[in-house]
Amino acid sequence: MNAELRETADGRQVEVTVAGCRFLIDAACPHRKGRLVHGYVNARSLRITCPLHHSSFELATGRPVTGPATEPLAVGRCDDAPDGAPAPATPEGEAR
Repeated sequence: MNAELRETADGRQVEVTVAGCRFLIDAACPHRKGRLVHGYVNARSLRITCPLHHSSFELATGRPVTGPATEPLAVGRCDDAPDGAPAPATPEGEAR
């Protein structure tokens, strides 16, 4: 199963579509600012791995699963947004 990653127009977030779900995440890894639009998405575990130092994060919560990153990503679910527009991600990990 393939994932689609698309950077938002302002370049601050990435929309990830995988396994019938859409997520909006920070565009940069909190460890060393690796560009997550170039990351690897595991469709089974719903995780994204940074291409720079291989930190991985849960797409649903932003929680780091493997290091070196220790800070979470801001995430938001896009599925419930009106008109299919991505819901803004917040540092708390919930859509506004």
